[in-house]
Amino acid sequence: DEKMHTLENFIGKTEKELALIGLVNLKSINEFEKFKNEFEGYKEKYEKILEEKKAVLDMIMKIEEKRKDVFFGTLNEIRKEFDDIFVKMLDGNASLELESPDNLESGLIIRASPKGKTLLNLDAMSGGEKSLTALAFIFAIQKCKPTPFYILDEIDAALDKVNSKIIADMLKEFSKNAQFVIITHNDTTIKAADQVY
Repeated sequence: DEKMHTLENFIGKTEKELALIGLVNLKSINEFEKFKNEFEGYKEKYEKILEEKKAVLDMIMKIEEKRKDVFFGTLNEIRKEFDDIFVKMLDGNASLELESPDNLESGLIIRASPKGKTLLNLDAMSGGEKSLTALAFIFAIQKCKPTPFYILDEIDAALDKVNSKIIADMLKEFSKNAQFVIITHNDTTIKAADQVY
């Protein structure tokens, strides 16, 4: 009897809970399957997009590493040529460095010591020293990454006769591999030219 009473109480309680739930949508099982399939489809697409994103990021990283290798390889090549050419032109030494050593986007610092002077940056030099240093840099680039011809406009305007001769000799040497068109009023440069217009 007691067991029967407990069972009836349990049934009554369960019926009340069922009544509180309300009507059950029997189509919900089919809808659940439909939503489950949609969810699985979206999940698969999401995972595929994540894989593609990872592949793109890996490729960007490889390209960035390659870009750095090429950039620093070229910079080191130009740096060496620049110092060699500067020694020939001004009997001193020079260096190229980035403002921020690991940042390709940072500025380039040119330091030079013409004829044993203290190492200077470009802003602290005389007009003639600036011209010679800039030309040494151009010649260094030309040696590493030559182009067929150059147009130089009054590069010797701030130079005295001695330094004009140095530039004329350098242009003679470099014109073996490229053509230089120079606009000038400097007699020393004009005398060294192959053709004058």
